[in-house]
Amino acid sequence: MQAASNRITKATMTDPVKPPARYIVHAAGLLLVVAGIATWSHLLSQPSPTPHATQAEAAAPDPTADAQAAWFGPGEVRANIAVKGLIKGADHGVAVLAVNGAAPRPYRVGEALTRSVTLLAIESGAVVIDKAGVSERIAAPVLPQPASPGIVRAASITGTTR
Repeated sequence: MQAASNRITKATMTDPVKPPARYIVHAAGLLLVVAGIATWSHLLSQPSPTPHATQAEAAAPDPTADAQAAWFGPGEVRANIAVKGLIKGADHGVAVLAVNGAAPRPYRVGEALTRSVTLLAIESGAVVIDKAGVSERIAAPVLPQPASPGIVRAASITGTTR
């Protein structure tokens, strides 16, 4: 009997100790949490990126207007402004304008369209601009009315039912 107990103690002393599987899972989870915290702290500690060049260009006034004004001299300020759309509210509004052939963009009252040209007012069918101290009214294009008045009630269909 003593020989059997010797074999058991020798076998348990030489076998490596294996941790239970749940400890391995817990350790792996803890490692993932620490890695996630380190990643997010690294990402959030970096400075915010600078705005793209396209965003900076969109905010700046039209540079071609300055070149045109300088080319034609100190006479009358020339600006080609096309009204593409109007949104008028009780307090304020937005005019979508194409200035000097550029892509249309929204403008608010008081914004500079080009050098010496400012949007003074937005009316229901036009905009008023200030060109070097002279007010000018530019009408918005009139959209054609649709042929049908909108949603029309369909005539009731009568027939036999089964």
